[in-house]
Amino acid sequence: MDNVDILQAFERQPDGAWLCMTPVTIATIDGPLAIEPGMRFAFGQRHGHLDVAEYLEQLGAQFGS
Repeated sequence: MDNVDILQAFERQPDGAWLCMTPVTIATIDGPLAIEPGMRFAFGQRHGHLDVAEYLEQLGAQFGS
């Protein structure tokens, strides 16, 4: 799954958090990180070793979303 597909699996919420809309797996240095629909990520909240909200913000900046 490429970075654009990962970004499209989430919706940014008005409070800045990100909500997963479709199942997605993010490749990390610690292995795959499975995220299910309905999971919500605020800044500073880690899933595994990844701050998912920060990661998604970086992807958004990179891909213009």
